[in-house]
Amino acid sequence: MKIYFNEFKKWEFNYLEIFDIKEKNSLYYYFKFLSSKQFKKLDGDVIEAGVFRGKSLITTGLILSNLNSKKKIYGYDSFSGFPSFSIYDKHENFEILRNKKIISQKHFNEVLKIKKYHKKFKKKNISINNISNSSNFANTNINYVKKKIHFFKLNNIKLVKGDFKNTMKKFKNLPKKISAGLIDCDLYDGYKISLETFWPKLIKNGKLFLDEYYSLKFPGPRIYMNKFLQKNKDAKLIKEGITGDFERWSLKKI
Repeated sequence: MKIYFNEFKKWEFNYLEIFDIKEKNSLYYYFKFLSSKQFKKLDGDVIEAGVFRGKSLITTGLILSNLNSKKKIYGYDSFSGFPSFSIYDKHENFEILRNKKIISQKHFNEVLKIKKYHKKFKKKNISINNISNSSNFANTNINYVKKKIHFFKLNNIKLVKGDFKNTMKKFKNLPKKISAGLIDCDLYDGYKISLETFWPKLIKNGKLFLDEYYSLKFPGPRIYMNKFLQKNKDAKLIKEGITGDFERWSLKKI
């Protein structure tokens, strides 16, 4: 279904929970890549690890539909919140990252700010379940996302429900080739399983956008990505730019 973004008013974007790709939002560079001539030439489908309420997934579906693209989007999520945690996801790991100079002192200062605000206003110690504004991301279900897909009459989205460690093992749940994707699953294990699954399928010059490579809340993805980059010499980390004071990064296969 061709729905052009300029048809909506700002309140409609908010109510329908889709991105206005004309604005420099948190995924501005991802959507810009999906709309580029470079992406159009790439063979392979699109993946999204971490769907939540479908905001980026539906927006991606609309972009591809408007471009008359035959690519499909595979969306992976438990649709019931975080499945499990790793020791690497503990907020205290940011100090280790700073000490090892994997993140800057400036980055760490922002982490300390959010820790101070959290204690002041939430009156509890930071944990993986309460650090995010969306809590543990359980405030969704697959039927809600399906309703949005049906509303926009999109036939280019495949939802895959379940824990990544189970769903990403199954051949039927995976595209043959990947041209682009969004890794937005917050946790160390989510990044590890996603990258181990999708990187071999990503074609040359394809990109995976890393929503939590720069984060004030979740250290796990940065810890895993540091290991990943040491092992995979065909991976190029790219700083796409800054939106809303946050660095936005992608991983390109070279």
